[in-house]
Amino acid sequence: MRRVSFVVAVLLAVVVAGAAPVAGAKAKSGGPRIILDTDLSKWWDDASTMGLANVLHEQGQLRLLGIVSDVKNDVAVAALDAINTAYGNGKIPLGAVEGSTEDTFDHGYTDVVARRLKHDVDDSSDVPPAVTLYRRLLAKQPDHSVTIVSVGGYTNLAGLLASKRGQGSKLSGRALIEKKVKRLVQMDGLLPGGLGPVTNQKIDLEAATAVVEGEWPTPIVWVDGLIGISTKVGGTLCTTVEAKHPMRVIYEILFECAEPGDGNWDAPTLLYAIGDIPDAFEELGQGGQVVINDKGGLSWQDVSDRPGDLYVHVADQDAINQRIDELLETPA
Repeated sequence: MRRVSFVVAVLLAVVVAGAAPVAGAKAKSGGPRIILDTDLSKWWDDASTMGLANVLHEQGQLRLLGIVSDVKNDVAVAALDAINTAYGNGKIPLGAVEGSTEDTFDHGYTDVVARRLKHDVDDSSDVPPAVTLYRRLLAKQPDHSVTIVSVGGYTNLAGLLASKRGQGSKLSGRALIEKKVKRLVQMDGLLPGGLGPVTNQKIDLEAATAVVEGEWPTPIVWVDGLIGISTKVGGTLCTTVEAKHPMRVIYEILFECAEPGDGNWDAPTLLYAIGDIPDAFEELGQGGQVVINDKGGLSWQDVSDRPGDLYVHVADQDAINQRIDELLETPA
């Protein structure tokens, strides 16, 4: 009887020890599985989206699998790593767009951020190519579980779509997307009517066309340009958070603590993608799809064979602004 009691006691001790959290370790993040594709370099909305993604990751509202840069700024990944590290998430995998070493994109605030905040990644040579990272990350995820949130150019998306077997998966790019991705949430357009090419298309027009016309195999949600015009956020950062807070650092670089000098398209896109404040958004255009119009930009076609596609407009601007400011002001 003593032997049985001893064995039971040992088993209970092992179970309890196994269940106890390791000192200093962070709980696994929950929520939707997200890969973030960003042109972070010179615009406030990309930086703010990085802040939101890190906070929501820490809070378990999303699971940030990885982040890929889609602009040819060789130190963009250093700034991304610096922001992640400031939030305690320096281990989040990063990828650099093909041709980053050409370094032809405006560095904006990235050099200053890399100088002022700690980071381990110095340039694109320290991280894998974006398409390689996409393939490795997707291969490890459950089927139909990943949301790609693209708030910049299309280079990485087109590269993933066209990629061949290897780099972590035996599937072609198209087959891998179809198997692992739930949907693509893309910030772009001015729908339904449309204009000529705007910022995200202009970064890589050929890649944008390849994605729009290339039979992307999952539903696409377009969070269009109307959503960011009145999204003016971050104006209180210089009085509400510490001077070393990464969002304040970037806000000061861009706006010198004055009123926000630009709208914010990307942060609402992330909030929509994870269902954070669903009543603040209006889903439109079901049954249609985005097409390249005669000006080379994006327009909405009402009838298509893509029943899962739609576009998103603002339903409650105040709710969006308040939620973004709340997350931006969360201590890092």
